[in-house]
Amino acid sequence: MDFKYIEQLLERYFAAETTVQEERLLRDFFSQDEVPAHLRKWQPLFLAEKSLAEAHLDEHFDLRLLQLTGEEHVQALRITLAQRLRPLFKAAAFVAFAIVLGTAVEHASEYQQTGNPVQTAFQGEDELDANETTVIDIRSANAEPVDSTDQKLP
Repeated sequence: MDFKYIEQLLERYFAAETTVQEERLLRDFFSQDEVPAHLRKWQPLFLAEKSLAEAHLDEHFDLRLLQLTGEEHVQALRITLAQRLRPLFKAAAFVAFAIVLGTAVEHASEYQQTGNPVQTAFQGEDELDANETTVIDIRSANAEPVDSTDQKLP
């Protein structure tokens, strides 16, 4: 029997030029009981490759390996998106609280300086001079500023 094709496949296999189908053909050939004597030296290579392809690690492999090395098994923590963003939420709440507190302190200091909360709320809009007063005519509901030095109120 002529095994030239198998020998050519072996040469291409060791040159890493074979396809998956050709490698499967080589594994099938060397898994037979009757292999020629001059090709028998390659039989353990393909049989080991076939047995390694079938072998899989089970779920307890890591635990057994850790027991052999004497290390403890540490399970990874799962962190949700909400847990990742919680420090950001805390920082945003702190900044908002600081802004509100700063605004309240600023308004309190303005109130202490002027003593009039209405005047600080409308600061810059139609401020009255020290000599001006507002007279409201109840009958006509008109308000007009009057200089207090010119007119005396009853």
